[in-house]
Amino acid sequence: MDHHLLPHVSFGFLGDRAVALDLRSDRYFLIAAEEALALRAAGAGTHGEAELSGLDALVRRRLIGEGEGLAIAPVVAEPLVRSALEMEARRGHVGWAEAAWSRGEAALCLRLLGLHRTLARWHRIRERFARKKLSPSSEQLAVEIAQGFADARLLLPAKTLCVPDSLALARILWRRGIDADVFFGVRLAPFLAHAWVQRGDTLLSDTVNTVGEYTPVFRL
Repeated sequence: MDHHLLPHVSFGFLGDRAVALDLRSDRYFLIAAEEALALRAAGAGTHGEAELSGLDALVRRRLIGEGEGLAIAPVVAEPLVRSALEMEARRGHVGWAEAAWSRGEAALCLRLLGLHRTLARWHRIRERFARKKLSPSSEQLAVEIAQGFADARLLLPAKTLCVPDSLALARILWRRGIDADVFFGVRLAPFLAHAWVQRGDTLLSDTVNTVGEYTPVFRL
C-alpha cells in the first residue's frame, strides 16, 4: 500500500532517527529508529513487509496517511557558507517603525491565530510579493537588509524570539522583492528548536555556528 505525508506535517532525519513537526498541534514528534527506517523506505518507494509495522505506527500517530498524496521527503536546506551578520557591514536601511510593525504583527498573529494559521498567512504574503520583479543585485541587497533589520531589532523592547523575528525579517525581504526561506530546525540531547531565515547558502538572521547545530524540519 502507498503512503503519503500529511499536508500539515514535515520532518527531517537526524542520524538513524527523525523529528516531525505537526503544525496543527504545534508539536514536535521524535521518530524512533525503526519508524525512521520505514519512513526512508516509503520515501524511496522500497518498503516491504519488514517496514509495515513502522509505517502502521506512523499512520496511527497521524504523521503519514495511507494511499496517494504528498511525497514523503525530508526538509532539506542548502549547506550554509556565510552569514550576513558575520560579513563586513553594508547595512541597508530598515527603519525602526518598519521593524517594529513587522515584528509586532508576527507576534500578534502567533498569539491569536496559532502557528499553523500564521504560517499559512505568511505563505500567502510570500506569494503576493513574489509577483514583484527581483532586483538584479538581490544577493547583496538581502545581506544589507538583514544587517539593517538586526540593527533596528536592537531598538525594539520585545524579547528576542526566533520565530516572530524570523517571520518579520522574511516579510521585510519579500516586500522588497527578495526571496528567502524561513526554516524551523531541531537538535537532540538536549532537545532544542530554532527558526532562521536563509537565502540559498547565505544565512540572514543568525550566525553559521549557531544554526549549524540544527537539522531543518520545516521550510516556508
